[in-house]
This record gives sequence, C-alpha cells and structure tokens, in this order.
Amino acid sequence: MALHDPRDPNIVRSLDAVDFGPGVGPEIDRRLLGDVKGRRILDVGCGLGHTAVGLARRGARVIAVDNDVSHLGAARDLAADEAVTIEFHQAQPAELAFLAADHVDLALAITSLSFVQDLDRVFRQVHRVVRPNGHFVLSVPHPVVLCGRPEAPVPWDTEDLIGDRFVHTAEAIVMALGRANFAVDSLFERRNTGALPETLVARARKLGV
Repeated sequence: MALHDPRDPNIVRSLDAVDFGPGVGPEIDRRLLGDVKGRRILDVGCGLGHTAVGLARRGARVIAVDNDVSHLGAARDLAADEAVTIEFHQAQPAELAFLAADHVDLALAITSLSFVQDLDRVFRQVHRVVRPNGHFVLSVPHPVVLCGRPEAPVPWDTEDLIGDRFVHTAEAIVMALGRANFAVDSLFERRNTGALPETLVARARKLGV
C-alpha cells in the first residue's frame, strides 16, 4: 500500500516497506529489519508517520517520537485511518528520558537526523533505550546531495546548515556511533537515477549495557 505525501503530492510513500530515501529499494528494509512482528520499535523523528504506521501494520509495537505538533497530528490521523495502535510522544530526538533503559528491540531514525547537529547526544540516548545487542538503523541524505549542488556547492566538511539540514558524512556517523558504543554492521550508499549517491543508510548493534 502507498500513500501520497501531503507536503508534496508528487511523492508517494509506501506503508509496506520503510522508505529510507531515494535509491533505496524495499529489499533493504527486509535485510536490515527482518520480521518486525511483536518487536518493540522506536521511531525517532517520525514525521508524518509513514514508517511508524507501516511497521505497526506489520505487527510491531511502535513508539513514535517527533518534536513537531503538526507532524504528530498527521501521524495520529494516519494511524487511525489504518486502524493501528502507536504510542506517540512529542520530544526532541535526544529527549528520550520517558523511556526506560533497554526498553526497545530496535530504533529507527529515517532522514530525521539531518535536522540534528549534535549526533552524539542522540546516539547516547538511543543506546540507553535499546536492549543489549539490539539495533539502531538510520538514514540521512547523502552529503553529495547536500554539498554538491551545482548552483551552490559547499565544502564537504561544512558545519553550516544547508537549507534546513546539517551535513552528516559516513565518517561522522560511524565515529559518533562508535563513541556511543554501537558497532556498525551495515552501511549503504544508494543512488536513484543520477550518477551520484543520494541516500546514506547505516545499521549498528548496541554493545555493552
């Protein structure tokens, strides 16, 4: 099943597989997430709710977090339309104190971390709430997309906002995950129709406690 994104009617988002970003096919969902039925999943920065609702439709127990009230309203409406139950919270990605330690089997952050400058704070909180040996899966726009626009190229290592997004390179993500005591076990760089990658996807396993 697929739905049009109300922010852009030209974008169609599937509820049958997680939409990690341009160029990432549904096979990556099954490869990284597997069978989600009965698993407790945290969706960090749930946006309009397509990922959360899609996972709930597949039998997951979903906790969805977003700081934008309008996003949460749209996500709640979508959950009601699809007759699924989701636990919603209004919070910033690094504000997960309402969750107990080792509470979730899997955490996701699908494109939402491109709006966050300090990855370390988020990753430490996610590490705390994911159970030992649980996973954290994230996707962000590839730095090539943000930095390499012909009309306004910027340095690869910029710390400035590009539009409303921060640049996160594969190096920065892997290093920040390591500092938070995650071990990266999968990393994908995918393109859609062009010659350059558009989406960066990583999965990491929680180490320690």
